Amino acid sequence: MPEFQADDIPLMVAVTIDCTDLDLMAEFWAAMLGVEIAAKQDGFGFLAHAPDRNVSVWLQQVDEPRDGKNRVHLDLAVPDLEAAERRIESLGGTLLGRHGWQGFEWRMCADPEGNVFDVMAVPAPDSDITSSGDGA
Repeated sequence: MPEFQADDIPLMVAVTIDCTDLDLMAEFWAAMLGVEIAAKQDGFGFLAHAPDRNVSVWLQQVDEPRDGKNRVHLDLAVPDLEAAERRIESLGGTLLGRHGWQGFEWRMCADPEGNVFDVMAVPAPDSDITSSGDGA
């Protein structure tokens, strides 16, 4: 069992993506993240936990399609953005835009049901992605 900081501070264990087509979305996200589908039952899908990642991805089948802008999105990192673009599109995802800010490059993408996620280039090993960029 993981250790908690305190009784009232939650430990993040998973991100759950709502979807209308559980089979399609489980296949997409399993392939996208390079993990197996651990289980699907009763409208839920659970992707296998990758040992090098601290958060799992789960899926929950819902009746209504996504409507409007995501209020939360996944940020994923890859060493090769162009290769990631090709892979996302080959899996049925969509490239929505190319962006940059303070030396970071990322791609805004959507999964087959339109849920938005970002894929960013892995920063140099000595950089701090949480820094404000002003030396603070």
